[in-house]
Amino acid sequence: MNRRGFLKMATGGAVGAALLQTEACRVPLQQQKAAKDVVPRLEIPTTCDMCVNKCSMIAIVEKGVLKKLNPNPENPKSKGMLCARGNAGIQQLYDTARIKHPMIRTGERGEGKWKVVGWDEALDFAAQKLSAIKEKYGPQGTLWSSSASFQEVFFRNLSQAFGSPNSVRHPTLCLASVNLAYSVTFGTVPSFDVQNARYIIMSGANRLESFITPDTMDLIDSTTERKARLIYLDPRFTKTAAKADEWYPIKPGTDLAFILAMLNVIISENRYNKEFVSTYCSGFEQLAEHVKQYTPDWAAEETQIPAKDIFRIAREFSDAAPRAIYYAGRRSSWSRDDFSMRRGQAILNAIVGNWDRQGGMVPNAKVELGELMFLPWDDPVAPRVDELDKNFPLAAKGDGVYLKLRENVLAGQPYPVKAWMIYKQDPMSAIPEQEKTLQMLRQMDFVGVIDIQMSDTAWYADVILPESTYLERLDPVEMLGGIRPVVLYRQPVVKPLHDTKPAFEIVQGLAKRLNLSQYFDYTMEQWIAEQVKPLPMDLPLDYMKKHGVYSPPQYPKYGSTLSPDHRFVTKSGKIELLSERLREAGYDPLPVYHQPSQVPEGKFRLVLGRHAFFTHASTSNNPWLNSFSPENALWIHPKPADSLGITDASLVEVASGVGSVRLKARVTPKIRTDCVFMQHGYGKRSPWLRLANSGGSDAQLIETAWDTVSGGAALHETFVKVRKV
Repeated sequence: MNRRGFLKMATGGAVGAALLQTEACRVPLQQQKAAKDVVPRLEIPTTCDMCVNKCSMIAIVEKGVLKKLNPNPENPKSKGMLCARGNAGIQQLYDTARIKHPMIRTGERGEGKWKVVGWDEALDFAAQKLSAIKEKYGPQGTLWSSSASFQEVFFRNLSQAFGSPNSVRHPTLCLASVNLAYSVTFGTVPSFDVQNARYIIMSGANRLESFITPDTMDLIDSTTERKARLIYLDPRFTKTAAKADEWYPIKPGTDLAFILAMLNVIISENRYNKEFVSTYCSGFEQLAEHVKQYTPDWAAEETQIPAKDIFRIAREFSDAAPRAIYYAGRRSSWSRDDFSMRRGQAILNAIVGNWDRQGGMVPNAKVELGELMFLPWDDPVAPRVDELDKNFPLAAKGDGVYLKLRENVLAGQPYPVKAWMIYKQDPMSAIPEQEKTLQMLRQMDFVGVIDIQMSDTAWYADVILPESTYLERLDPVEMLGGIRPVVLYRQPVVKPLHDTKPAFEIVQGLAKRLNLSQYFDYTMEQWIAEQVKPLPMDLPLDYMKKHGVYSPPQYPKYGSTLSPDHRFVTKSGKIELLSERLREAGYDPLPVYHQPSQVPEGKFRLVLGRHAFFTHASTSNNPWLNSFSPENALWIHPKPADSLGITDASLVEVASGVGSVRLKARVTPKIRTDCVFMQHGYGKRSPWLRLANSGGSDAQLIETAWDTVSGGAALHETFVKVRKV
């Protein structure tokens, strides 16, 4: 299938059966023969796993072979769509580069010498290594890394039953600053009702290009139909900028100055919602005094956005309230002060009274699920290796802080960590300063990886335990909260093609060998049966198998928290504009602006981004998706490019203080002169990921820096030199 054909397929949400028979279903001959006696055609509702949105879909299976994936119209969050990544899930299933058997390394790390083994040998090997390290260093001598998955709960439970305090998850590389900032302010992280908003401001949240989901469709509907006015701040002219009413190439790291100036105007001109603030908020008087110093004229100097525009935007925003939102975005921390910028967003949203209102911020509704009761384990005795309580006392304890953790592990402080278990994550591609991550891998006595593909991290492992894809396994039921909450069901649509197992079975196999079986003495079917019991139908499990999704009909609902006796989950019980929790932890209780580091002479600030074809770095080797963008390029403005002798498609070297990469240049006026940009997900080390080997890896360039409050990785704090090769 060519690029144009796939684009047409992805946009329409359905796949031509003839095309898929030819292109997608390159099924081994033995499987086709084995499928002769299978029911000729099945339509099986299940849930996508190609990104975090988890859209509902219907798998079309003929004689045991997956032919196509269609959207499931019963899920209101999916909105009857299945994007390019969702359709490309077939390629994940039938990918010839999948890990097909358990493997144990036989050569040096990174040498690529492996021995295919059976499951008993692989699990015995992993358990023996973990047990030996536990005996020598204690359970705290092990580290457990994972990303969101319906089966992640079992991996995390194993780490806790084993006694390790050291679990670290993806949010520390993504939404940590956003989640903490909104939680500190509102006691929860709300959703943004972009479908009904009338005025939207976005700071670098490139939703029309970097992450295409059903709520992106809401944004497209709101902006293209001109139901909402979109103001977009970004150092690049992205596709979102192209669809915005106004685009400002803001100086990176100055978004908080823009927000504080908006607060200055709205408060000084009495444009805030007085009734809402007096009823539901605390700390307004201190906030009003605090923002007097942050005038639009001052902010214009910092942001390079004209003062008259800041005045006007602040007035338009408050006039449009409560259907006005400063969108938080779904992306990583940018700077060391990213938390403060997110806090500023939250406060700005609060004072115009858009909380729990149509077109504003809406607290996430939920659907109650049951829970299987199992034997509890003792809490870990040792402190976390990242010393979270001392370094980041407000950070999410269950997520950890990756960069500080890596610093401590490399230093052997406060104790040695010598084993690393990794599930559905690629730290080599995801964590800044790749060379340090490689050092960390090499100093481990044992590295075990559970994954479906030979990631860069798996390439350096001691044992690889291959997981079945989401199309081959039964998963726990999952509830996704939001404006329209849903319960999702994922069931296998084909039998496993290779010698792989679901993560749950892998965990049970390890637990048995680690003498922890008592904590996992149940089946997946028993777990699910308990989960669905509270659902409001006579036969909930049968319903979920038939429909694949349940959505309560009473949503969306607005205003359920808008009563004077409602208590927010904050220390004061109100929306905290001034946070005592922050003050007690030693942080500024109100957002304080710090000028970002200036770009040194002869260098550029490196800014990063993702594309909707790829889920972080995990799908850049998918043949269909890779065909859209086979390699990344370095965006550079024509003015500095000319002075450096760089023309479009020139090969350039990009060097930071920690590494260098080579890739082609894209000379474009769509970026500030003091910035360069590259897309995430390329420059792979693993030879198995041959389609993603081209281009450059941003992880090799980004220097170690973190947000001072959440500990999230600060990804726009690196300056680079660029030269033509």
